[in-house]
Amino acid sequence: MIAGRSTRMEVLELLRRKGRSSAESIANDLAVTTNAVRQHLTNLERDGLVGSQPERSGRGRPSLLFALTERADAVFPKRYGQLATMVLQEVQEMGGPQALDEVFERVAARHAAAIERDIEGLAFDDKMKRIVAWIGRAGTLAEQTEAPEGIKVTIHNCPFRNTALKFPQVCTITPQLISRLTGAAVSQSDSIHRHDPYCSFVVQRPTTTQ
Repeated sequence: MIAGRSTRMEVLELLRRKGRSSAESIANDLAVTTNAVRQHLTNLERDGLVGSQPERSGRGRPSLLFALTERADAVFPKRYGQLATMVLQEVQEMGGPQALDEVFERVAARHAAAIERDIEGLAFDDKMKRIVAWIGRAGTLAEQTEAPEGIKVTIHNCPFRNTALKFPQVCTITPQLISRLTGAAVSQSDSIHRHDPYCSFVVQRPTTTQ
């Protein structure tokens, strides 16, 4: 067992490496008691991170082998942001800033196409509610409030924050998406790229409701 590491995480990492293992084998590898490992395995099964299956070998009682579930993949570190930054850096070096602009225009257009049928024929305010709810499903903690100029859309939690700090073009996806779906003019009010605590956009309310 590594000092400073939780036994729970070490059990998960060991199962990731081995694929399947018994409680006794895990306890031996981690140099902890079998009872302690069984307690962790019970909790991990309860949380849906580990599954168990008996396996018979010989005439004795079948061994209970444990393995990770698909859900356990979310527990391990991910570097999606780092990969995105590396890819965008290559795009910029190959095609310049214009290439990046085109990439994010295409991303906005693709997302707009995915939801435009759901808001077709709706009034402007109803469209905005649907759009903001859709944006929020990505974990952005998006909300809309009334502003003198129109509707203010605030993104409290940007899932692409680290990438956006290096490539401000990331912040153009939301306003382009809203503009494509509503036909309204959209301007950025706050920006994490300018070291504001969040991003926000003002959507100008049309003179006649759509």
